[in-house]
Amino acid sequence: MKIALGIHVKHDRGACLIIDGKVVANIANERLDRIKYSSSPEIPYESIDALFKYCNIDISQVSCIGISSAGLESEKVKQFYKDEFFKHYNCPNIPFFFVSHHLAHAYSVFYSSPFDESLIFIADGGGDYVLDKQEAETLYYGKQGKVQQLSTRLQNIAVRKMEYPVNTIYPFMPEHIREYQISLARKYEQITHLIGFGFGQSGKTMGLASYGKSYFDYSNLNYQDLKYSLKYRDIIEDIYALQLMSGKSHYDFIACERHNIAATLQEFTEHALISLLKNLQIKYHCENLCLAGGIFLNCLTNHKIICECNYKNVFILPSAGDDGQALGSAYFAYLELFGYSSKFKISLPYIGLSYSDKEIEDAILAKNLSYQKFSDEELAKIVAQHICENKIVGMHRGNSEIGPRALCHRSIIANPQNPYMKDILNLRVKHREEFRPFAPTVTEEDQFEYFDLKVSSEYMLLAPLVKEKYRAKLPSVTHVDNTARVQAISKEKDPFIHKLLLEIKKLIGVSVVLNTSFNVDGEPIVETPRDAINTFLKTNIDVLVIGNYFITKTKE
Repeated sequence: MKIALGIHVKHDRGACLIIDGKVVANIANERLDRIKYSSSPEIPYESIDALFKYCNIDISQVSCIGISSAGLESEKVKQFYKDEFFKHYNCPNIPFFFVSHHLAHAYSVFYSSPFDESLIFIADGGGDYVLDKQEAETLYYGKQGKVQQLSTRLQNIAVRKMEYPVNTIYPFMPEHIREYQISLARKYEQITHLIGFGFGQSGKTMGLASYGKSYFDYSNLNYQDLKYSLKYRDIIEDIYALQLMSGKSHYDFIACERHNIAATLQEFTEHALISLLKNLQIKYHCENLCLAGGIFLNCLTNHKIICECNYKNVFILPSAGDDGQALGSAYFAYLELFGYSSKFKISLPYIGLSYSDKEIEDAILAKNLSYQKFSDEELAKIVAQHICENKIVGMHRGNSEIGPRALCHRSIIANPQNPYMKDILNLRVKHREEFRPFAPTVTEEDQFEYFDLKVSSEYMLLAPLVKEKYRAKLPSVTHVDNTARVQAISKEKDPFIHKLLLEIKKLIGVSVVLNTSFNVDGEPIVETPRDAINTFLKTNIDVLVIGNYFITKTKE
């Protein structure tokens, strides 16, 4: 067998296995250690061992290893990680490759895409170090077995932590730092911290932006290529000027205006990316585009890119952030050792772990819960009826999803037509900010009926408008700006969830369910049956489905 192991260290660390050209399993370490983002420079042995157990292999069968990180000079740490790895497993040397951060992103998205050739654009908070700078955005060209860098933009290395006032509050920012270059994604992170959110909470900024209005018109912004300038002071200085004119203190101004600040940031980001990607298409005349890096978890921007740019096809990896790095590192190692012969096989997005009936039953019995086991047909009807009775259902089925979005294999689902369901979920289960939207999951064939989509939205990465005639019918998944973050389910990829949606349509007239991640605020999405049961028991979720088991809280 040809087996490549991919590893990522630092935040969102995890592991991936490719066997004979097929991506067989991928796991983010946070799903196992239950620490959100699982940030550490240590190799995620827990993830690696979980994959070995799941695939019934051991280290002696692994052909090659790829590893990536962020904020390092990769060749300088390669030997460090190589020594650590081989000491831990006490095994002979295996071909070992350290993959630069942006290159791992590029491999992850291109070799998961359906394209034989494509432009590949990477934009994230920051990649690896290049001398005294850090990767900001990078453009590659991919063709079959080769990925070639075309251009890159570098940024200054952040001073201390990004959330510190030296990076976010204009008067605290020394003059030389004000002139520092910053990546598009780090600019989003910078202002996310300014308005009071923390690491990894840019999605909150995106949700809040819909409640505000941009202070400035960015419609004339025109980034021609990766030579543009974006400084630490940009936008931050303008916000400070507005605060001074308001007569309010800094903290009062931020508290009152953070929805408008978020809207300004969102507007800037959209125009910056769209102008840049349009100009790159004109320059390179390539009809395919691959996008990766954390900024492409921004659903509003993604949909506008697809609608306004001139690419024939756009592919965004569901694990666009650093939880896709292990996948890219595995691709890289596999290709370095075995070369390119044919396209990789990958069954996106469900390439996580799954659990046997025995594992499920053991977890249920350990908590002395009442359960019944049903066929798919029976279960779809029962769950649909509970949804229509406004019950909250925890759903844990099959292989877990890759990426941060729950796609109905580790989800909480509910009635999209109940106008109070958003508040009910926030009060009873999620315990999160009221401005954050919940998403719709819809059958593939009906997505264009309800939502103003240009292309299919499989991975909850696009936020189109809800069509006007359906907004009143889908109140709990229609955001304040009339958009919705759509996931479309096909019968081929997930016959059970597709069947469930058709049963719901019989009862309420639309093949839509409200879908949110199966976790509470501050915790990772559940991974194992035990995780699902623990979250079920500590929240007011009404019923739980694990596999084909229908579980309630009281023992009959």
